[in-house]
Amino acid sequence: MQEVTIFVILYGILPALFLKILKIKLVPIEPFIWIVFFASLYEFFGTIILKINSEYWFICYKLFAFISIHYFFYKLLEGSYRLIFIFMMILFLILSLYNFYEWKILNFLDVSANYNFLQTLVVLIFSVLWFLKVFNNLEIESLLNSPDFYFVSGLILYYSGTVFLFLMSNMLFKMNKSAFQDYWMLNIALNLVLRTSLIIGIWKGRVK
Repeated sequence: MQEVTIFVILYGILPALFLKILKIKLVPIEPFIWIVFFASLYEFFGTIILKINSEYWFICYKLFAFISIHYFFYKLLEGSYRLIFIFMMILFLILSLYNFYEWKILNFLDVSANYNFLQTLVVLIFSVLWFLKVFNNLEIESLLNSPDFYFVSGLILYYSGTVFLFLMSNMLFKMNKSAFQDYWMLNIALNLVLRTSLIIGIWKGRVK
């Protein structure tokens, strides 16, 4: 399991490397790709090699990921649905303030679950709006040739696939710590799917 985890962590470096090697511009998704890149480096060197407590970094990653994914969908939808974007950002700020003030009594896994639930809502809502926009405007000839299709699909698969895992993670951890690692493999597997979808999307973007 340790070997698989290390592989998936280092695999997260590849999307950013592909972006640099292919020398292409995919502005909406680039912030998220670079956040995955730096997160992978930190997880490998900071958490695995140096054994630094990863709780605070994990929460920081959730914050940066939320902002970058929010930005991705905002650009993808070309500034439409601005009120929904603002509303989601307000919810995010309220949640961050709540987590900050209640940090001492909240379990780390609970804090993570809160962010993951809100992030899942953002991904699902804006993904549906993007698909409606694509089908209504018929602006993409083939979804399979669209980089954005792979970026959106990867986000949907990861967040919808892990939302219940994160929501139940504290309970699972308290019930059986050893079995919790087996459940956590779902997160690792879907991380692999997400990072692969980023690579495929970048590869498709080279011909735009």
